[in-house]
Amino acid sequence: MVTRRLFFVFIIFLCLFVSCSKESSLLFTCGENEIPIIALNNNAKNAFIKKPESSSYAYFSFPEEYIFQIQNKANELGIVSFKVLLKVANPESLTDKLGQFAFGFLYPNDFKSKGKLNKSLDERPIVTGEINSGSNIFSVAMTVPAESVSSLKGFFVYSTVPLLVENASMVLGQLGFDISSSVPEYFLPQEGGNISLGNLQSVTDFSNVGYLFFDEIKTKGRRPIISIKLQPLEKTYSSPKEQQRLSINIGKEEIFIRRVQNHNNYSLHCCALETPFAPVVSDNVGKEIVAITMKYQDSSLDSQGRVLAPLNTDPGMIPLWSQSSWRNKEYELFQWEQFPGILFFDTANYKIQDDFFKRLAFFTEKTGYVGTLASDSEIKNQHGFNAHDYRAETLADFFTLALKTNFPLNEKEKLLCDILVYNKIILPVIQDNEILAYSPGYGAIISISQESAMYLRYTFVVHEGFHGLYFVDSAFRDEVAKIYNSSDKDSIQFLLRYFQIQASLNYNIEDTYLIQNEFMAYMMQQSVVRTGSYFADNLAQRGSMLREEPILSAYVTETKGQGFMEASQRISDYVFKRWGMEAGRIALVTR
Repeated sequence: MVTRRLFFVFIIFLCLFVSCSKESSLLFTCGENEIPIIALNNNAKNAFIKKPESSSYAYFSFPEEYIFQIQNKANELGIVSFKVLLKVANPESLTDKLGQFAFGFLYPNDFKSKGKLNKSLDERPIVTGEINSGSNIFSVAMTVPAESVSSLKGFFVYSTVPLLVENASMVLGQLGFDISSSVPEYFLPQEGGNISLGNLQSVTDFSNVGYLFFDEIKTKGRRPIISIKLQPLEKTYSSPKEQQRLSINIGKEEIFIRRVQNHNNYSLHCCALETPFAPVVSDNVGKEIVAITMKYQDSSLDSQGRVLAPLNTDPGMIPLWSQSSWRNKEYELFQWEQFPGILFFDTANYKIQDDFFKRLAFFTEKTGYVGTLASDSEIKNQHGFNAHDYRAETLADFFTLALKTNFPLNEKEKLLCDILVYNKIILPVIQDNEILAYSPGYGAIISISQESAMYLRYTFVVHEGFHGLYFVDSAFRDEVAKIYNSSDKDSIQFLLRYFQIQASLNYNIEDTYLIQNEFMAYMMQQSVVRTGSYFADNLAQRGSMLREEPILSAYVTETKGQGFMEASQRISDYVFKRWGMEAGRIALVTR
């Protein structure tokens, strides 16, 4: 265990012993319950280190009658942070000098009979730091596993400047810092450490804290996550080339975050990182990066062990997400952090993906099947899709029809319905405790599969991701319609025929909503500079197109797909201005 000696020297405890057991006015918050704390010296009685030159410590203990309550709450949380809120009494007096503070725990061997402190205390792990004129009010915490709580009998605060202890609490365990609000917060492990305001990376070295977060038995099945918060962006970028990209190193892995307005919180799940328990290093820490915390979140399994709740993340993290860390071996469920309500399914293979979505694909898009529930035997030998996207309205219609016709859905489709209801993408219409139908809520679903090659997984995330945005944003749909209707007519005709001729697609081209949505996604699934060649050198050279539409294919080839490039550029400019994305990229987080 790492230990740190109080550089304020512990031997001065000899003149700081306490004989008072009067309860302080300070309250300890344990969950929703407030517990009076026993003051162990005069500073503690007033929760104020008023004259540090003569008495620089305040000691507090937990009442014996509340220890059981504190331990029970800790057991419920799994990992807890003991936090004190500290306020500098006269910050203006620190203009030309620095103060120092410390925070640590008291243990059973610190006490003699009748709850009195020993005259001197042994060396122990503590949190230390500097106080300057800008400190004013801040909180500091030490984080421990639940089983360690029973050994904690209280805490102390040390200061070389007048300092008030405003309150104390036990909260869900976390590590790191958050200086985004008027009350900066610093969370360190039970081994202690030093808070250096000039080097906040000193509290984001997670190298040796895996024991706190990795044991899912101790954490009640919860999983660790690194949360990053950025300073709000005030300026706008005129093009993707100007867009700022922050670099963050977590161990040997480099993560990039692109700056956009109105989105400043990012979740990096430890199970998706190569070395999560490592130093978090960036030149922007404490500047544009105003919070880095490691905490844990519920694994979100229902009573049957099913995954219904998604993991919030950026789509850029999904393609490389290791299947070995999935909560369910057959699928994992994600939510687009920038656009809550848009869910991403990743399935172990195409078979599982088909079980979830194949019948839905025929109901939604396949000519001759739209609006009907095809039997398994009808579509058994037909291809669905290798990636999927569906809006709330379509999903509600599908499950309403199945309900009203008593159609025999498979187990994955029933699970899909439960997932959609849980996430309020579809809403059950209930009368007399009976579900009569489903109405659309808010959101959309997207699916990719592990069976797809990695380059296709990246392409599908982009293609289907833009579909998701199209589903939930009417202004985007209006812009796409305007661009579609004003694009090169022969290029559009080529695309319509491609949608008809390809057996694997077989789109219903009479569905304007569907066709404009697919037009947009084909324009945006690769970069603008690659869009022309994608159509001219790929789609226009396919045997089926050359046989069925030789003139249109020749046109696209001769123009090098210029009509498609122009449409791609127009849509790309729009999505960049609104969301910081561009053709070929929906991700703000990449690695």
